[in-house]
Amino acid sequence: MSANTSRRYRVIAVSLYDGEATAADRITDILRRCGWPKANRSLVIREALLRLEEELSEKSPEDIFRYFVDRYARRAGQLPSSPNNNNPKPSE
Repeated sequence: MSANTSRRYRVIAVSLYDGEATAADRITDILRRCGWPKANRSLVIREALLRLEEELSEKSPEDIFRYFVDRYARRAGQLPSSPNNNNPKPSE
């Protein structure tokens, strides 16, 4: 394979919360146990990024922005569709 046809990559640092790193490790372990000996966190994160790219490919820049804002708000429990808002707290 010539230098021009080989796939280029860059090493980057990505910050993950403990739970996110644990999830990536869990998936990596499953892949290894099922026969993918070279599976690693990088593979898992790259595949997740490709899946996200596919999901957002037809969206406008505004829709992509809204996607991230909505997901962040759901995780923070601030949207009506989030689990934390399905059972309102009784008034005190």
